[in-house]
Amino acid sequence: MTNPEPADKIVPRILQQYSERPRGWHILSTPRGEMLVLSPDSAFQLKLIPLNPYEFTGAGVELPESCETVERIRSSPEFGLRPLNESDLRGILNSITGDSGPKLSLDDIMKRAPRSLDDLSTDIPTPVLQGPVLMRPDLGSLSPEILKRQLSLDRSAEKTFRKRFPERAGFYF
Repeated sequence: MTNPEPADKIVPRILQQYSERPRGWHILSTPRGEMLVLSPDSAFQLKLIPLNPYEFTGAGVELPESCETVERIRSSPEFGLRPLNESDLRGILNSITGDSGPKLSLDDIMKRAPRSLDDLSTDIPTPVLQGPVLMRPDLGSLSPEILKRQLSLDRSAEKTFRKRFPERAGFYF
């Protein structure tokens, strides 16, 4: 098994890969901060501990090879960032409220190609549809190998949290 890396090292690598190639990504998450992030070429398992709404710490590992569980997740709808314009928002609102006028479903938007982080305009902020992100109560129930890796990531994330934020760690662990 590959050794866990701190989240602040592995997450930028994941974001860089997404920016280079935003097609073919799949994400599975749990309420406890466990994640499987699958790119077209690789897969990552993470344990993230939120510090505030904009920051986190934790640990992650790149999965050495694919397994049946990962392949099942790859058959789910593709994750991505899809910008929305004013007519998209009006179409969604018309669909929800039943108003007359052009209607638009989320399925129509999901068929669009995802955009990279670099492609999203920072000059004129627009809403972005993010997802889908699959949810599960815990990752360990997917397979014994994922459970084993998750237990290791839990320990590593807690160790990283205690090292970086010793005064806060006393409240949580």
